[in-house]
Amino acid sequence: MHLVFLSLLMWTAAAQTPLQDVVAQLNKGKYRKVHRCFDATMQDAISKKQLVAVWQNIVQMGGKLKSVENVETKKKEDGIIQTGLLKFEKITFKIRLAQGNDKKISGLLVTHLGYQPASYTKGLGTGKKRINFSSDSLELTGELMVPVGCNNCALVVLVHGSGPGDKDETIGPNKIFYDLALGLASKGVATFRYDKRFHTYPELMSKQFDLYDETINDAIAALLAVQNDTSLTFGTYAMLGHSLGAYSMPLIADSLRRRLDGAILFSANARRLEDLIEYQMKYLTGFDALITDDEEQMIIENTARARNIRQGNYSDSTAADVLLAYWPGKFWKGIADYNPVATVLKNDTTPFLILQGEKDYQITMEDFAMWENAVGNKPNIKMKSFEGLTHLFTPTDAQIGSPQDYFIPSNVDEEVINEIAMWVNEL
Repeated sequence: MHLVFLSLLMWTAAAQTPLQDVVAQLNKGKYRKVHRCFDATMQDAISKKQLVAVWQNIVQMGGKLKSVENVETKKKEDGIIQTGLLKFEKITFKIRLAQGNDKKISGLLVTHLGYQPASYTKGLGTGKKRINFSSDSLELTGELMVPVGCNNCALVVLVHGSGPGDKDETIGPNKIFYDLALGLASKGVATFRYDKRFHTYPELMSKQFDLYDETINDAIAALLAVQNDTSLTFGTYAMLGHSLGAYSMPLIADSLRRRLDGAILFSANARRLEDLIEYQMKYLTGFDALITDDEEQMIIENTARARNIRQGNYSDSTAADVLLAYWPGKFWKGIADYNPVATVLKNDTTPFLILQGEKDYQITMEDFAMWENAVGNKPNIKMKSFEGLTHLFTPTDAQIGSPQDYFIPSNVDEEVINEIAMWVNEL
C-alpha cells in the first residue's frame, strides 16, 4: 500500500533579494529576514512557520547544501525570473524565483529534479508494443517492453500497489515499474505494465469495490491479453505484484495455476490489512516523537475503525470514509477471511519469489519474518531481503524509513533487478 503523506515542497512567496541570496539566508536559518521580504499577498499565503518547515524538510532529505548552480535570469516587463539548481549532499532540487520591479519576489518554487533512468539501462535497446485489453468491460491500456534479441524470452506482468497507479507505478519522482521494465530488459526479460483501472477511471474509487475489482481482475486480464496475442511468443510467464499487488498475488496464482509459471511478491504484508494500517498510522504520527492533539484524535478514531473491521461491525455497503484508507465495506468484506500466507502455504505447484526491503517502514521485516516462518522451507518458495532498501526497493541512507524516502529521486536497486531476472530465467 502506498499510504504516504506528501510533504510540502512546492510553495509561492515573494522577496527582495535574488535567488542566491534567498537561498543563503534560508540556509543560515534567517527565515524571518526572508519572510519580511514577502509582499502582503505572499505573507498571507505562507507563514514564517511554514517557511521554516519547508526548508527544514528539504535539508532533512538532502543533507548539507553544497552549492547553487546553473543560475539563469530572464527579464520580464514586471521584473525577472531566476532559475537554478540547489545541490545538496544527497539530492538536487530545482528552484525558481520570480522578482518584481519593486524587488519583491512574486513566486518561489522548489521541486525535485525529474525522473532519470538508472545507470544500468544506459545504451539499452528495446522494442515496445501498446496493447489494449478489457477487464470487467473496462478498456485498459498497457505497454509491452521486449529486449532486443528476445527469442522465447521470459515475460513478467507488473501488478500495482494500492491507489490509482499508472503503468510506471509513478510515486513522487520515482517510477518503480519503469525501472523494473528497463532493468529486466537489460537482462533479457520482457515485461508488460498497464495503467490501473483507478488511474483510467478514477470515479470508480468513490463506489463500492473489492480486491478483485481493484487489482486481481485487471492483472489476470493483462496476462491473458498477452498470452492470447498470436503475434507474441514467450518462453515463460511470471507476475510481479508490489505491495497490495503482492498481497493479491497468492489469489492471482490460485486463479491462473498452469497459465502462470511463477509469482513474485514484491513487499508483501503477512499481517491483516487493518492491523497493518493501524501500525502505519501510529508509526507516522509518532515519527517525530511528538503526537499533536489532532494526531491523537486521529489515532483514537482509526483504532476504533480497525476494531470495527475486526469485529465485522460494517456491511458491504458501508462507505469508505467511516472505515480505513479509501476501501469501502465491500472491499473489507471480501478479504475478511483471506490470509495470503495460508494461501501460499497450500500452493505446492507455483514457484514464489518473496522479496523485501529491510528499510521498508510500511511493510516491515516483521511481515517478512512471518512469511519466512510459515513458508520459508517450502521447495517452491525462495525468499530474500535487501539491506538499506525502501518499500520502493530504492536505496536510502536514513536510519529509519519515512515518507520522505519516496520523494527523493532514485531507482530500483540493481541487485534487485539481478535477483528477479535470475529467478525468472530459471523457471
